[in-house]
Amino acid sequence: MNTVGPEANTAVLLRPKQVRMQQADQWRHSLIAALLAQTDKPLEDVASNVGLADVDELVNETNRLCGRSPVNLRQSESTQLESPLPLNTIILRLPVNGAYNYDWVFGYLQGRALHNIEEVSGHCYRRRISSAGTPAHWIEVKVHRGVLLASIPLCSIPAVELLARIQRLFDLGVDGDEIDSALIDANSTLIGESVAEAPGLRVPGAWDGFETMVRALLGQQVSVARGTELANRMIDAYGQGDFPKPEQLVDREIAELGMPGNRGRAISALAGWVARENHALLEGVASEHFVSQICQIKGIGPWTQNYMRLRVVKDPDAFPHSDWVVLKQLDTTPARALRQSEEWRPWRAYALMHIWRLAGLKRKAKKDLVSKKSKH
Repeated sequence: MNTVGPEANTAVLLRPKQVRMQQADQWRHSLIAALLAQTDKPLEDVASNVGLADVDELVNETNRLCGRSPVNLRQSESTQLESPLPLNTIILRLPVNGAYNYDWVFGYLQGRALHNIEEVSGHCYRRRISSAGTPAHWIEVKVHRGVLLASIPLCSIPAVELLARIQRLFDLGVDGDEIDSALIDANSTLIGESVAEAPGLRVPGAWDGFETMVRALLGQQVSVARGTELANRMIDAYGQGDFPKPEQLVDREIAELGMPGNRGRAISALAGWVARENHALLEGVASEHFVSQICQIKGIGPWTQNYMRLRVVKDPDAFPHSDWVVLKQLDTTPARALRQSEEWRPWRAYALMHIWRLAGLKRKAKKDLVSKKSKH
């Protein structure tokens, strides 16, 4: 059962209501402005892409957020464009609050990129959102002149849904300065020094909750590279070029991909559960409730649950205390690691990123030393 406990704090999962409302308004304002300025889509389509029921709601929201009507906003904003309308893609400047370590986030995503679904090069991330074999649509998030920009195709998936996935994937709902300050103030030289060296580490979230849950199981007790290799095999074997949906994994002998039988059966059982519950696996307390129950599936233990909290639920206090990298880096036991992590609350997920970073530096130094010796 969940050793972090139900106090894994539903309070921490939710930012103060006023802050959350301000952030939601900021994102909706940007999306409305981009759709009106960069496209000539009818207002009905704009409303749908923003997640609003009809044009009346769009008018009310545009007046509330922008102080003018959609028509007036479109006229004033579109005059600033250098190219004619319409465009099939909108480009948004993504709000980044506080320090943000782009090297860490893009490097993290690059090491886990799925073949023919994700591409990461430098500070540029691309993901295919269309089904394999159909006309390709890709979202793109990149750093341009110090700004984080998202290119979002206008397709069958509403832009508001794609934007929410980008926000979760790039962990844009928190303030990096607030987190860094709290970790520096904690009684931990190890974490404090790492924050000073690498401020703004974020916790990359899940583009798709089910996909990340399955990958957590594939990654149990193996390296990131091996877990990614198994995920790519799964795509080829069961997904016809896409990551499989829950119903595609229910009756599969997944161990044939090259993993223990218990782990393969756990994935099938999880897929069946998600399919029956029809769970969206979005971030927040609803998914926390779901994750807290899946320990009933044989093969899903505390590490997997806490990894899911880390990336699917997006609990900033999630901490997989039995993670072997944590135990090795801290030279400790799971029980002692859990006690030690108390000083990093309510930002233990970010302390974990620093532990993983330090372990990565240690591995790189060891690899460089071996390489240097082999040349002599």
